[in-house]
Amino acid sequence: MSKSKKSLIVVLVGLILIGVGFFIHLTNRYRLIFIIVGFITQIVGMVMYRKHKLILIPILTIIFAGSLVAIDYLLVANFEKLPLLAIRNTISSNTKIYNGLFYRVWKCNISDKEMYIDKYYKSNFYCDSKELETIDINEFLLHFEKKYKEYRNDFVKIEGKISEIQGLKSLEMKAYELEVDKLNGYVTFDDNVKLRFVFNGDYEKLSNYSVYDNVKVIGRVTKMEHDENDIYTITLVDSKIVSSGLYNDFEVLVTEDKKCETGNRIYYENKDQKYYFNCLNDIDIKYSEEDIYELNYLLQDNKIKLEDLYKKANSQDTYDDGGSTIYRYDNFSILKCNTIEGNKDIIFGDTNLTKTSEMCYTDITIPDAKEIEE
Repeated sequence: MSKSKKSLIVVLVGLILIGVGFFIHLTNRYRLIFIIVGFITQIVGMVMYRKHKLILIPILTIIFAGSLVAIDYLLVANFEKLPLLAIRNTISSNTKIYNGLFYRVWKCNISDKEMYIDKYYKSNFYCDSKELETIDINEFLLHFEKKYKEYRNDFVKIEGKISEIQGLKSLEMKAYELEVDKLNGYVTFDDNVKLRFVFNGDYEKLSNYSVYDNVKVIGRVTKMEHDENDIYTITLVDSKIVSSGLYNDFEVLVTEDKKCETGNRIYYENKDQKYYFNCLNDIDIKYSEEDIYELNYLLQDNKIKLEDLYKKANSQDTYDDGGSTIYRYDNFSILKCNTIEGNKDIIFGDTNLTKTSEMCYTDITIPDAKEIEE
């Protein structure tokens, strides 16, 4: 048998082994073994009787490797085959990610064939965020070097408070300590180490968030750096903010001015409305024992909708002045002006608040409590 025929037979054997790896139903481990052995066999067959082997081997390796990557991707894209030439990350028993050379495949449910191909790694976390265990930022950063090694190149879901927002691309979180009787989510941050979450494209509108906001963020841990001051930064990419559920419900805390000595005063004002207090000193919104916010802070940052407050009312009465409505609660009331003249003011008062002829009219100041009694 001639050398050329022997060489051709070895190359064909390599092709058969690669074909078995790609097309025969085996576990991924054995399929990959067949492909690697076939790949090596092909190169051996191509160079075994040729001169200049040292030059041919790297050239053929690059050509064949590129061909295998292309074939693998075509099978993934056109025949919904899971990639073989990829690093698999197990998120949970039900969710796996296959990281290829220029793409990755999300398999959110191993029991069906559906999968998502993310070309050029542009997508953030694709599967259900519930598949990831939530880790508190203080717990994660307590032993940050150990956590970094444990989760490097993996996705994690971190819950904590925003310490800094950097433009539209990233936000940072740090470990923190709670401050007694501090409002608006205020805490003291530890400046020794921080997590920096980097977002892809326009997936998140970071302008909707503020420092001290409580959030849950998913990101893939990529690198850890430290500067000349030994301040460490762990970077997470492909980030995604998921609902923490903290702000879904709240309790209204009211401080009454029982003697009504302050009368009526402007509490908050924007370009469309004025908000008044009548016989009240303050209103706070309580989401949890650690997260209590002043109402004007939430209004200013559009963190709360008055409709959510109105829904908590025990009863309501509507007036025939164009639709003004008073909402009554256990320990306060809200008068929502909606007059024919276009007054849209909001008046927060005690449980005795009533609408008089002077209220809800733009050109007349709201009388104080003593004037109302007279």
